[in-house]
This record gives sequence, structure tokens and C-alpha cells, in this order.
Amino acid sequence: MATTVKFFTGFCPETIFNYNYHLQKNKRMRIVLLILLLNFSNTSFAQLREGFDPDEARTLIAICNSYTFLNLYGSDSLIIPKDYRKVFTSEVTGLDNIFQVYESDNVGVINFRGSTAKTSSWVENIYSAMIPSTGVIKIDHKNFPYTFAADTAAAVHSGYGLAVVLLSPKLIEQINNLNTKDIYDILITGHSQGGALAHLSRAYLENLSEGEISPKNVFKTYAFANPMCGNEEFAEEYEVNYSEINMSYTIINPSDLIPKMPMHYQEDGKIFGTLRFKNWAYGIEEINFRNIKEYTLQIFEPLLQSYINSSNRLIERLVASFYVSIEMPEYVEDINYYQTGAIRKLEPFSNPKAPVDTLNMTKKEITKLKKDKYGNYYNKKASFFQHKPYHYYVAILKEYFSRDYKELDLLYLPENLE
Repeated sequence: MATTVKFFTGFCPETIFNYNYHLQKNKRMRIVLLILLLNFSNTSFAQLREGFDPDEARTLIAICNSYTFLNLYGSDSLIIPKDYRKVFTSEVTGLDNIFQVYESDNVGVINFRGSTAKTSSWVENIYSAMIPSTGVIKIDHKNFPYTFAADTAAAVHSGYGLAVVLLSPKLIEQINNLNTKDIYDILITGHSQGGALAHLSRAYLENLSEGEISPKNVFKTYAFANPMCGNEEFAEEYEVNYSEINMSYTIINPSDLIPKMPMHYQEDGKIFGTLRFKNWAYGIEEINFRNIKEYTLQIFEPLLQSYINSSNRLIERLVASFYVSIEMPEYVEDINYYQTGAIRKLEPFSNPKAPVDTLNMTKKEITKLKKDKYGNYYNKKASFFQHKPYHYYVAILKEYFSRDYKELDLLYLPENLE
């Protein structure tokens, strides 16, 4: 008590009031500063934002080219962005599948490899009978439950679904490893087959049981030149869950045939049915002969479905030869695929008619070249020219980074041409 009286000795009431006022003012300022600091902190660490980001697309298609550069040159150092470091490459799994993991500050990247020249890789592509979006695959007598969508009518590509399930233990392990480094913002990408695996892996991860991965993880997907991986119901659920919130994209070149595969023939409801027959008969609706392929496909859908499912049973036995045993779920009676992810279209890729010096070439080598009207020889366009990952990289630069495109040393990789 004496100490208290002594402390206030010499203070007038006005001084005490001013002291309390400044004390409260400083307290309020500290609270404001704390709020600002927290907001700044959240802004600093919330790396992934909604919406298509050209910088993200550029980074990811460059990373997708890692496999091409490793195959052609034995190193991908020339194509990987300097601020990204590769921290993991999986072993070859299943049907010749591999994924890489990259880090940059607080962002992780998962990059799936596309098709290779190996038979098993192409078996994965043509293993296109659909399986239910929720089910169990039994591998070497062990059950692997999976969920790609909640809709019971949804179905997915057998080959790609199997690949994701086979990769899933390592994939989950690597996501948990990223989390131990406080990395929860994760970009998922891939080119071609790798793009299909990117979409399906996203759906798989988002549907995992509670506790398998952290709920703090935020995923964003950029798939390039990918074939389709599910039916209409799967695509619709994917659209609502990931595309409509602007966190999943599919980047395609309209001249690239691969994004049109495996099969899609139904644009707006039933193309071929009783009502349409009547409309044609009474002249209410004209036959659009440009859609004759779609009409034919729908007429023969039951036969096609039977053929695809029976042929895929043979493929299933081939796939099982890589393991002790694989038991797939019963196939779904659906063969009509739909594209997933918000579509972003690029301009078709032009053939680079770079002259070739034929002075030291043999006649046989020259016959493999093309010749223009001026007598200049140049390389023929490769079979999958419009599908090459490096062309997608160049196209992204041309579309969104014109200055970098003009300064690009290589507009194409000579080794990728025929």
C-alpha cells in the first residue's frame, strides 16, 4: 500500500488521465500492428491463388519437359526454372509410370511422366474400359480401396485409375514429406498421359479418408495435352469441385489429337434416339452429316462397348503379368469420355521450316527430308508434332510472354523432328 501511494506522489489527476490514455492508445496500436502482421504473414505464405496464372503455367510446362530433356540430353538443367529444385523421383511403378517432386519456397510440385515407348506404357493408354469411381483393386492379393468421385454413376479410365492406385503409397508419402517442411500448397501437373494422371490423382487425393493427408493441403492442377480420363458424371463432379473454383486447368492445342481420346461422341444430350428419328422423318430437324461419325458411334455403342470391355479383359491379363495378380472391379457400361479441367486453348503449332544443310548427308538421309518450292530441305513434321511437350512450352511463351518468346534460342528441338 505504501508503495502504491509513493508511486503516485506528485501526479495530478490530469497527468494520471493522460498516462492512462496513452497506455490504451499504445495497446490499440499493438493490436492493429498484430492484425496487420498476421495479414501480411497470411499473404506471404498463401502462395496458390484462384484463377489461371500464366507464370504457374509457364513453370509447370517447363517442368513437364524434364523427362524430354533427360531422355534427349541426359540433363534437364536447361529447362527447369532456377528457383525450383527437384527433391524426389519415384521408381518406375506399374505400367512404366514415374513422378517427380519439386520445391520452391513454400510451394511443392508433383509432375507425372507421360507415355514412353515401352509396351506397358501404351497398354495403360488403351486399357480404356471404365471402372466405377469408387471401388477396390486387388493387387498381389491385397485390397487397395480408391475413390475418385462420390457420384455412384461416375466412372474412370481403367489404365489411368490403376496407375494412380499403384502410385498412391509413394504419392501420399511424398505429400506428407512436403508437409514436414511446412509446404502445403501443391501444384499437380503432367503432359499427355501424365496430365490424365494429374487430374485423376487430384481427384484421388481430395477423396482420401480423414487422416491420410493433412487437411491443410491446397492442390491446384495444370494438365497439358491430356487424354480424357472419365465419363460425364465424373467430369461434372470434377468441374464443380475443382474447375469452378478456378483450381484446375487443362491446356490443349486444338490440332493435337490426344486430348480428343479415348472416345467422345455426345455433345448435347442424346444424339440418336426416337425423338430425333421422328424429327428427321417429319422434317422438323435436318440431318447434320458433319455429325455422321457421332450418329454411327451411338448406333453401334452396345457393340463397341462389348468389344472394348472384352478386349480390355485381355489387357487386364497382360497388366497382371507385371504382378503376382491384379483383380480389377467390374467394368461400367459406358465408353463415352468427357474432358475435365477448365479448358485453355493454345494456337496450333506451326511447322518450323528451318533449312537443313545436306552437304554431308547421304541420299538415304536426304529422302527423309522435305523440300520446299525454293529447293530448301528441312525436317519433316513428326507424327505427334502437335503433341510435343516442348511445343506446348514454346506456345505458352508465345501466348503470355512475347518478349521471352522472341528471345528464345530454340523454337523447337531438332531431335523431336523426323
